[in-house]
Amino acid sequence: MRTKETVGDRYSVLMAGSTGTLGSRIAHHLLAQPAVDLRLLLRKGVMSDPVKKQAVHALQAQGAHTVSGDVTDPESLRQATDGVDIVVSALQGGPDIIVEGQVALARAAHEQGAWRLIPSDFALNLFAATPGEHPAFDLRREADQAIAEIGIEHIHVLNGAFLDGMVGMGFDHTAHTVSYWGSGDEVFEATTVEDTARFTARAALDRDLISGPFPIIGDQLSVNAMTEVVERLTAAPYTRRSNGSAEDLRAMLEEARDRGDVDAQTGAAYQLYMTTGQTRVSDPQNGRYPDITAATFEDVARRALGANSATPA
Repeated sequence: MRTKETVGDRYSVLMAGSTGTLGSRIAHHLLAQPAVDLRLLLRKGVMSDPVKKQAVHALQAQGAHTVSGDVTDPESLRQATDGVDIVVSALQGGPDIIVEGQVALARAAHEQGAWRLIPSDFALNLFAATPGEHPAFDLRREADQAIAEIGIEHIHVLNGAFLDGMVGMGFDHTAHTVSYWGSGDEVFEATTVEDTARFTARAALDRDLISGPFPIIGDQLSVNAMTEVVERLTAAPYTRRSNGSAEDLRAMLEEARDRGDVDAQTGAAYQLYMTTGQTRVSDPQNGRYPDITAATFEDVARRALGANSATPA
């Protein structure tokens, strides 16, 4: 049986979810490592989607190989994981994918000798979330617990929120307003998709990592601090508007849960955690890979606002 001590100088990595936004970037950065042989797990029919087909072809051009398999078909995973050392999942979906599918993938990989799995967490500190409040976090914790019981190493990448969309979160750049919950001074963490992918690719191959959370932070933010950046870049004042308190958000969450509106509940829970700081990422591991310099909100805002940005003095 292969172990991380006996695997040698090359790694066979299986990537699930490689056609998504984050997954394709993780795959790209894995392929940039000289010691990686990368397989892309592709379900039947995926190449009929032009966007996904293009993503696969781009990765194949970098040297990736494809293998057929579907996490909802456990029998198909045995051949897909044969000879694999590490599995990285960026899958999205409901319980059949996130829980049953990922657990089946972890079990097949472990039985075939793989020693590490990075499950599709990529979020705030979901382990600090209150059970029953954030449906997606509940699914991921359920999967993570089952994966841990299988015995395969498991690394949970916790990157906070995704920084890429923050320039649009609550901002109306035409009316020059910004809306938010709380006071606007509450601090939360966020990391770009690109930096999350870069850190994930490095962590996947890091033999010294042990099972458990792997927190990273691109930037520590507050709405007021973001607004100051936007105002400086656009040379325009923004009117700040609070939508209400954390207690108001919690009431919205409970109402959405009572009426079975999963999307509204998820959105309210996400905003609540960013407002209260309950799921803040702690003990970030950015310094483990000092050659990776994470983008900040100002970097993202400067690109997103483009020609609308004023040149700072």
